[in-house]
Amino acid sequence: MSLRELFHCLMFGPTPVRQQCILGLRDPQSEVSVWLCGSGAPFDVTDNHVMACAQPLIVAIGIPNQHCLPKIGSAFSLQFRAANQRLAEIALQMVEAIAIGREYLCLFRVRSCRNYCLPRQQLWAHYTRAAYRRWRSRARSKASEGQMAARKLHCVFALYIRPRPVFLVSAAHGAVSNLFPMDLVGSLGHESFALALHSTSTGLKLLTQSRRVALCSVPYSKAPVVFVLGKQHNVSSIDHESLPFSMTRSSTFSLPVPEFSLRVREMQIQMVRPIGSHTLFVAKTVEDELWRDDLQLFQIHGFYHAWRQRLQRSPSLDTVGIPTP
Repeated sequence: MSLRELFHCLMFGPTPVRQQCILGLRDPQSEVSVWLCGSGAPFDVTDNHVMACAQPLIVAIGIPNQHCLPKIGSAFSLQFRAANQRLAEIALQMVEAIAIGREYLCLFRVRSCRNYCLPRQQLWAHYTRAAYRRWRSRARSKASEGQMAARKLHCVFALYIRPRPVFLVSAAHGAVSNLFPMDLVGSLGHESFALALHSTSTGLKLLTQSRRVALCSVPYSKAPVVFVLGKQHNVSSIDHESLPFSMTRSSTFSLPVPEFSLRVREMQIQMVRPIGSHTLFVAKTVEDELWRDDLQLFQIHGFYHAWRQRLQRSPSLDTVGIPTP
């Protein structure tokens, strides 16, 4: 190993760390638990929260009304845990609570975070390199607007410690239909589901008009096809005949959905809430059908992937709940 390679290994770790990684897991994932901590006992929100907006960085959490409703302005934290270890902690501030049926949709502004997936030296080396790359990107494009501050971007990295499922969302209004991937999607409790869509996405108008969507769970094996469909966020419709896979119809709304879907949830959108850079859609499930059982596509950040690899290589660590992808 050369001196340069040795220095790189000491600074950044023995294996490359990517920004985005994918996993094949059973749904719901059981690797990482997420807890809302503040006043009173910690509350498990693993399957009860979603990133609702990037600028400002907002997390939406569903809280049953039998729990004590947090006060506006009060401080909380999200703790991410796996294999009996704390992986990250995100500081939150309560900004709004919206009554939805028997639950509350609570919006929290993200303040700061601590990430424990990597040794501190390696973590800050990666932060510094990422900041340099972002600075070069801004210098080349001369467009700094819309860039998330580094501190908030670190919080997004922490949010993706919890594996985030990738869905294909199908919607139609009149003769116009579209199919595009989303991962800012999640349950807000027993009754509500949330989808956060960027203001630049053409799907925003379609979902607002149609108020009906089919949420299709994606097999891990279909990841290449799904990510290609990301371009559909920039066009208003899709030609289903040109797709490299077969389509069928959902049972209630008759929306076009991929035949390879693992699970299809048809939802009625009940609330449309612009927040900042994103619009939050809150929906209720009308029909939920499980079509087949297989590994589902999830996304994680590279910091958690590096921690996960280190865990699997170390027989001395507790590996309960950390399946191999």
